[in-house]
Amino acid sequence: MTNSSRDQRIQVLKDILLRLHHGASPDSVEADFQAHFSDVSPIEVSLMEHELMNGDHGVGFEDVMKLCTVHAKVMAAGVQGKEVPDSQQEGHPVWIFKQENLALQAGLHRIQRLLDALESAESKGQDLDPGLLRGLTRQYQLLDQFQRHYRRKEELFFPIMESYGHDAPPKVMWGVDDQIRDLFGLAKQALKGLVDQAGDASVAQVLATYQAFVQEFKDMIFKEEAILIPLLLSLFSEDDWLAIAKDSPEFGYAIIQPDKEWVPSRVKFGEQGQSGELAGAGRGAETQNVGPAEASADAPVSAGQAGPTTKPVANSAADSVSDSASNSASGSASTSAADSTTSPAPNPEADLPFGGGYLSLKEANLILNHLPFEITFIDKNDLFKYFNTSIAIENKLFPRVPSAIGRHVKMCHPPRSLDMVMTLIDDLKHKRRTSESMWFHRSDGRFAYVTYIGVFDDQDQYMGVLEYVHDIAPLLDLGPDKRGLAPLEGDGE
Repeated sequence: MTNSSRDQRIQVLKDILLRLHHGASPDSVEADFQAHFSDVSPIEVSLMEHELMNGDHGVGFEDVMKLCTVHAKVMAAGVQGKEVPDSQQEGHPVWIFKQENLALQAGLHRIQRLLDALESAESKGQDLDPGLLRGLTRQYQLLDQFQRHYRRKEELFFPIMESYGHDAPPKVMWGVDDQIRDLFGLAKQALKGLVDQAGDASVAQVLATYQAFVQEFKDMIFKEEAILIPLLLSLFSEDDWLAIAKDSPEFGYAIIQPDKEWVPSRVKFGEQGQSGELAGAGRGAETQNVGPAEASADAPVSAGQAGPTTKPVANSAADSVSDSASNSASGSASTSAADSTTSPAPNPEADLPFGGGYLSLKEANLILNHLPFEITFIDKNDLFKYFNTSIAIENKLFPRVPSAIGRHVKMCHPPRSLDMVMTLIDDLKHKRRTSESMWFHRSDGRFAYVTYIGVFDDQDQYMGVLEYVHDIAPLLDLGPDKRGLAPLEGDGE
C-alpha cells in the first residue's frame, strides 16, 4: 500500500470516529466502516487515534476514551475471524495474557452462579447461606487478581508501544482500566456490606454493582484480544517479548501461574534455521517490525526512548537497561555503547568522596541495595533513572522493572493521576515545596508511607526528584523501649 492510499484509509477511519464523536449512531457508521475495510489493520487504528489526540480536531484524551467502546464494537465485524500470528507457545507473554483472560472469565461465571443462588434464596424469603457468602467473598478475592493482569499491560506493554510512537492507545486503555478498577471497588464494597449486614445492603445492590463491572470488564477483554494483541504482534520484536517475559514476574499473574519459561528458537545471523532459511534473510510474522514509513513517519518518539528503527538492533531491552540501572545505582552516569569501548571502566573498589566520608562504587551500590526502603530517582529531565533492589519482588509496595529506565515520568502514571504528579514535580523543581508525603493502608495489611524530595546540588541546581517508600505498619506496634545494643557511634541519648 502506498503512503497516499494508507493516509486516505487512516483519514476514513478518523472521519468515522469523528462522526461518532459528534453524535452519529453506531449503526449509521457501521456500513461505511465495513464498505471501506474488509481487513482492519490495528496499526492504522493506532495512528488514527494518535492523530485525533494530537491534531487540531477538538478531540482530546477524554473524548477518545468515550469513543473507545463504540470503536471496539464497530471493529468487531472487521476483526472476527482474522488470523492471529503464531504466538501460542506456552510461557510466551501473549499466551499467558490469553490464559489469564480465560481464567478471569471462568471466575465471572462462578461468581454469577453464586449470585443467582443468593438472589433465589432472597426471593423465597430464606436466610442467606453464610457458606455462599464466604464462597462469594473468596471468588471476589480471586477475581481481584485482574489488577496484576492490568499492571503488566500498563507497565510492560505500554512503554514499548510508546517507544514505537503509539502513545494514544496506552493512554486511552489505561484510562478505561482505571474506570474498571473503580467499578470493581464499588462491587467489593457492596458485597462487604451484605456480608457485614450493614445498613440497607442487599443482594440486589451486590448484583447491580457486579453487573456494571462485568459489562466493562468483558468489553476490555474483547479490546485486548481483538485490538491490543494484534497491534502488539505487529509492532514488537522478539527481543521486546523477551524483555516483557523477563520482567513479568515482578508484577505477578492473574489466577494462573505459568510453570514453563518461554525460550524462542534463535539462530545466529547467517546460520540456517529449521525452515532452511538463513537467519536475517527475512522475519516471521511474530517478529516482523513495521518499517519507518509505517511506524515512525506519523508518530513522534517520546523523549528518552528508542525509536522503532533502533529497537531491533539492541539485544534484550531488559539486559541493556539492567546495565544502566546498575551504573546509576553506583553513582556513575550511563554511557553510550561507543563511549564504553574507549573509556576505561571505573574501578569498583576505588574509594570516592561520598557525604562525610569515602565509599567505593561497590560499597555505595551495596548500601543503597540494603536500605529498607524502595528508592526511585527521576532526573532533572523527568526521566526515570534509578531504583534500588533492596526489597524482594513479592514484598515490594511499588514494583519497578529495568525496562522502565529512561522512560519519561509522565508515561509512568495513569491518566487520572498525571496532573497531580506533574504538579508535584514542578513544585519541587521550583521549590514551592521542598518535600511531600502521603500514606495509606493497603488491603494486604501493610501501611505505605511515601515521600518525595526535590534534589539540588551544591550550586542549587535542580537535579531531580527522590522518592522513597516503606511499610510503616511494623513501626506502629513497636511497644515499649528496647535497649541493650549500643549504636556504632555515640551513646544514642
